[in-house]
Amino acid sequence: MKKYFIYFELIAIFSLTFIACDKNEDLETVSGNVELYLLQSFETVENTDQINETSVITNENPLICYSDFISYDSKNYIFKISDAAIQTIQNIEFPVNGVAFAIKANNDLIYTGYFWPGYSSAGCNWVVIDPIVSLSLHNELRVKLGYPGQIQGTIIPDNRNDVRILEIFRRDNKLIE
Repeated sequence: MKKYFIYFELIAIFSLTFIACDKNEDLETVSGNVELYLLQSFETVENTDQINETSVITNENPLICYSDFISYDSKNYIFKISDAAIQTIQNIEFPVNGVAFAIKANNDLIYTGYFWPGYSSAGCNWVVIDPIVSLSLHNELRVKLGYPGQIQGTIIPDNRNDVRILEIFRRDNKLIE
């Protein structure tokens, strides 16, 4: 009976070892980076601020490179960014109707939105980042649905926690869950 118990223990130990290795290998196979691009051109859907993502053309180079993302808080949808990224954003003039951006993971378009300044009196029914308020609070970019909040009766697809974004930040220990 003791022989069977020892064999069972050995099988259990080997099984757990292989399962643990698989998890690490999965994270190692995650490739690419998360980057934020300004949009070169795009079209909106009907009479809304919703960006038709099939029409999006991003600038060639990212506004914020992955190395400038310090962390991502998936519960509060906050990107913590470097001082260099802050300086880059502060050099942009933000009209009251916003500046369009895209978040890409491994060069795949994940979602679009607008840098929509808090001094704007216009509402926005799409994904927004207030570049003025966000930057004044600890080098953070808070991604929200709608400005000043989500407009009742509108549906904004929420891809802020797309698995591709989370896996990349998790791979590099930059994810706050």
